[in-house]
Amino acid sequence: MDKSKALVAVAIDLGYGLTKFTRRKEDASGDAIIEYDLFPSVALAVDRRRYELEERKSSDVRVVSYNGESYVVGPGVMGRVASFGDFGRQLDDSFYNSAPYHALMRGALAYMGEEHIDVLVLGLPVSHFRDPAKPAALKNAYTGLISIDKDKSVQIDKVIVRPQPMGGFYSLDRNIPEINETILKYPQSGLQPLKDWDDLLDTMTIVAVDPGEYTLDWLLVNKGEPNTDVSGAAGDAGRHRVLNAVKEHLEVTLSRRIAPSNLQRLDESLRKGTPFKLEGRMVDMKDPEIAAAARRAVRDPVGIMFNGIKGAWDVIDMVVMVGGHPADYADEISSRMPDMPIFTPPHSVFSNVEGLQLIAEQVALNDASSNQIKSAGQAETA
Repeated sequence: MDKSKALVAVAIDLGYGLTKFTRRKEDASGDAIIEYDLFPSVALAVDRRRYELEERKSSDVRVVSYNGESYVVGPGVMGRVASFGDFGRQLDDSFYNSAPYHALMRGALAYMGEEHIDVLVLGLPVSHFRDPAKPAALKNAYTGLISIDKDKSVQIDKVIVRPQPMGGFYSLDRNIPEINETILKYPQSGLQPLKDWDDLLDTMTIVAVDPGEYTLDWLLVNKGEPNTDVSGAAGDAGRHRVLNAVKEHLEVTLSRRIAPSNLQRLDESLRKGTPFKLEGRMVDMKDPEIAAAARRAVRDPVGIMFNGIKGAWDVIDMVVMVGGHPADYADEISSRMPDMPIFTPPHSVFSNVEGLQLIAEQVALNDASSNQIKSAGQAETA
């Protein structure tokens, strides 16, 4: 395709914990490549004037505007949390219609740096997607000229909304060799190594499980087609539940209170398995009792998912874990079904947005081909 006519296709996967997005860059030869990036889903309401100078000299935050208010968002936002009375984070079902959500969307668009987007694909939790009014409202909110700040805006021509785990499913197109390695570890499943992506679409039934910050989403995909009847989401079932369980365990064990300002450090130590320091004491986050506290926190959410999927487990070939925090959930699922193949993609935190990007690119390719055919037809009749 002629580069001058290539359509701009990008994606955003905005979750309760992290905002993931894609960004176009040019390589040395001038060809467009796609980068994946993220920042915390924290939007701090601020006086715009306090950040004018900082915004000009730093890329670790952006100041965006929504509904007449200014918000600070970006990778460096957590370093500013201590100076505010709250964390700028909203963990409930109204998040996807809140001011912080729309501020974070504008932050992602700001970091993309585009003035015109032809195709933007967005993800929603399964429970929200199943309500037709919610994806329709999101599509309407981001189609057209979107103001990012008083000086910046972006024109978006087409918006497509998909369930977030559907992005994780489509990202498997990039992981066929790794999936085959998983298949070989479960000979009792009777699965044969896949030839390619089309082979997966033609033969496999997969449930994509997405443990986020607040929700646990699951989406059953049978031969490429989502089955919403046995897909769903559980609220108050995500990473914050694990973090709170570990926090409460440590507070009892150490007889010390862990202040909200330390939760980000605790979360990072828990994810990486690195020591956590509290009032001069170093805590080994690989302690089996800490792992046990985390596992206890995910039992009820996984139980809700099992009940939601019901009898469909007998036809499922593989569980695919996506999202930023899948390990504890994968272990719990494995303990209940030790013979079920479970695959976690490399860099699973980007799985959903990677698949959404692939959807965006395919839609843009189809639109470009349609436009070329239409232009050729008009030229013939001219």
